[in-house]
Amino acid sequence: MKNFKFKVNWFLMCFIFGLASNLMGQSIITKVSKRNFPVVKKIKGEEILLDDYNHHHHIFVVGDYLLTLVNSGPHNYHVFDKKTYKYLGPIGIRGEGPNEWQIPQTTLGQYEKTKDGLLLWNYDYLRGNFNKINLTKTLASKSANPIIENTIRINMREFPYFQLFQGNNGRIYATSWIYEQNRGRLKYLDPETKASKKSDLFPKTKNAHILPSEVLNSLYGASFDKHPSKDKYVQATFVFNRIDIFDENPKVVKSIVDGDNWQDNYYDAKEINPAERWLPPMIKGYDGLSVSENFIVALEAKRYIGPDEKKENESFVRVYNWDGKPVAFFEIEHDLSSIDLDEANGILYATDYTHELVLKFDINQILKR
Repeated sequence: MKNFKFKVNWFLMCFIFGLASNLMGQSIITKVSKRNFPVVKKIKGEEILLDDYNHHHHIFVVGDYLLTLVNSGPHNYHVFDKKTYKYLGPIGIRGEGPNEWQIPQTTLGQYEKTKDGLLLWNYDYLRGNFNKINLTKTLASKSANPIIENTIRINMREFPYFQLFQGNNGRIYATSWIYEQNRGRLKYLDPETKASKKSDLFPKTKNAHILPSEVLNSLYGASFDKHPSKDKYVQATFVFNRIDIFDENPKVVKSIVDGDNWQDNYYDAKEINPAERWLPPMIKGYDGLSVSENFIVALEAKRYIGPDEKKENESFVRVYNWDGKPVAFFEIEHDLSSIDLDEANGILYATDYTHELVLKFDINQILKR
């Protein structure tokens, strides 16, 4: 009888523990569909930087500046006054000289304000440089040659990377390089101790081991951003409909999902033929990301709805808070290619690269709700 009671109690303990573990595991998943947003609204943008001839690909709100990244021309960046849109000057000279930049040389918009000026993080994965550019001093110098305050050298063979942020803890957080074999979703490097750690590659894909590294890179590509003041990191995947929030470890603490393809083993690598047009039918995720103190803003990769696949000038932007709760869903009649949120002023900035436009959207009243 005692034996029977022991077995029953043991079974109940295991069942309760398993149920609790399952609930804990599921608690990080927040499923949100369009119908869950309290605000669904068509918003119109105002064209800005009308007198500037550059073809702006990406826009960043950097303190009191608007910084744009361009893919052509003699300079990499262009800087404007955020209030007046006055052109303040270019940063970075394209070329192969000692003080010139080879393509690609880029930023994710990370910056910090110091007593010596505003510092912008810039990285170069051809040379392995992670630089802090003093934007204030560079603009004051009236030269496009950047004044660099600090450089961290990263060995690409030991720590291959594609996009970089520096954490408040001093670690460098990165996404995997295009041809990296043993890739993960997010990893970090401690530049002092050289210790590193990476997250798993998720969601799982059946038979993923048979895919070339560059195909895996396309499958798991994601927009990447960092909380302005905390060691929280966000990835919005391009193919999978999921937005994942990581802590500094890097461990997933929240996943915002929609549809079905965010789940493990939804896709089978045996059904992917890299020689064919395999990627477009699978794209359910996001093609742009911006985060602020209180909000996560994601640009859907799908640009149209309905049967007309050639329809232009239609984009969809989702706004969440950091708990994964839906705030607003915006429908926009532009083919947006990048976004950045100025939360303090309630302005969403964007570029429409296809039509060579830079836009601003006043969403202040919606965010205040």
